[in-house]
Amino acid sequence: SFDQGMDYAVSLVETNLASRMTEGTVRAFQQATSLHMVPINLIGVAISTAVFPNLTERLSEGRNDLFMSELRSVIRVIVWLALPVAVITFFTRGYLIGFLKNGGDVLMAGLLGVLAIAILFRSIYHIAARSFYAQQDTKTPLYISIVAITLNIVLAIWFTFSLKLGAYGLASAQAIVAFAEVAILFVAMEKRLKGVFNLSFWSAMLRMASAAGFMSLVSYTLVSMFPLGVTDRSFFSSLPKFIFIVVVSLAVYVAICYAMKLSETKPVVSRLRYFFFRM
Repeated sequence: SFDQGMDYAVSLVETNLASRMTEGTVRAFQQATSLHMVPINLIGVAISTAVFPNLTERLSEGRNDLFMSELRSVIRVIVWLALPVAVITFFTRGYLIGFLKNGGDVLMAGLLGVLAIAILFRSIYHIAARSFYAQQDTKTPLYISIVAITLNIVLAIWFTFSLKLGAYGLASAQAIVAFAEVAILFVAMEKRLKGVFNLSFWSAMLRMASAAGFMSLVSYTLVSMFPLGVTDRSFFSSLPKFIFIVVVSLAVYVAICYAMKLSETKPVVSRLRYFFFRM
């Protein structure tokens, strides 16, 4: 597809720029990029692909109201899932890289930390783009992709050559473009579907962001209390601490979201209640 072709072109440019840096930069950047794409594929791509037929059906029935309602619901679910994943990826990046490479890799972990920002926005991108495809509009996402990819290349060159940020410049360019692409898609979507992002939607986004903020404090504290030590060089020695940090962080996130009365938490809390208390 066109998107894959353009992504390949950007990848070639990034690889070319990374190859001009210190030895091992290309490998570190490529592995960090591949790792940050895992949750994007599991959340953004999977959910968007699953709901796309329903969105198309709503429009074929002439039910724009249901289309917008379901679109908002899907975006909320994706954000609710992607936010904590991005937070965990950022704070436990040392653990994640340690699982892939014995002894870890400082550069790779740093790059993954920057790319963690892109996890949220790239997850949203897939449903945002498909909302236009459902309306038989392939041109708008295409034009926005061309602008985004051009911006990615320009920023990558600027950050690496002018600002001397090295590989972090490449990762920063990706993170900035991921946000910009979604922002432009949202503006175009609101212009096309007046009121698609209502007050209730933005209120939910604010509550999710607040919950993620509290979760970040907890994750930071836990990582500070259980840092990777010199003895944590094997998968099995660091796994227990990683699991503890992830479980506690997610529990705090779900609890705060539930206290804030976010509907996305209800199925999770119901299952947990049934599992632990048979309620």
